[in-house]
Amino acid sequence: MTLKSRLLAKIDICSETGCWNWTASKSSGRYGKLEISGATLSAHRASYEVYLGPIPEGLFVCHRCDNPACINPDHLFLGTHADNMADKVKKGRHRTPRGSEVVTSKLTEADVLAIRASRVSNGCVAEQYGVDRSLISLIRTGKRWAHLRPPSQAEARC
Repeated sequence: MTLKSRLLAKIDICSETGCWNWTASKSSGRYGKLEISGATLSAHRASYEVYLGPIPEGLFVCHRCDNPACINPDHLFLGTHADNMADKVKKGRHRTPRGSEVVTSKLTEADVLAIRASRVSNGCVAEQYGVDRSLISLIRTGKRWAHLRPPSQAEARC
């Protein structure tokens, strides 16, 4: 089976957007991935190479459609890291993940609110949630998960 046929076997074409959405394995960033000869490749990079040619050293394969799962070669273009970041800012996608949006987060927003409300020791709470007790202290003092503000005393009384 050729690489081209492998790519085409794992897509769902969206008639609205024209995106060729990768339906197989994906990275945590939602980019398609496939294994070839024991190496893992990004599906959009593989698609670029199959349909458009080699990717010069140091260049990124960027998406015009802003859909990480898309491997449609018409939606892909080459750029530097700076080009990719400028494109992201221009399109209003520059936002740092917070809270449970962070892939490595072990806690949810509900967990953090429960931790802040709890009067149990940091060590016991840390053990309950499977995190370090220093994180519990940082959460309770507002130095972590600061975006998740508890209601003020005035709001709580209403």
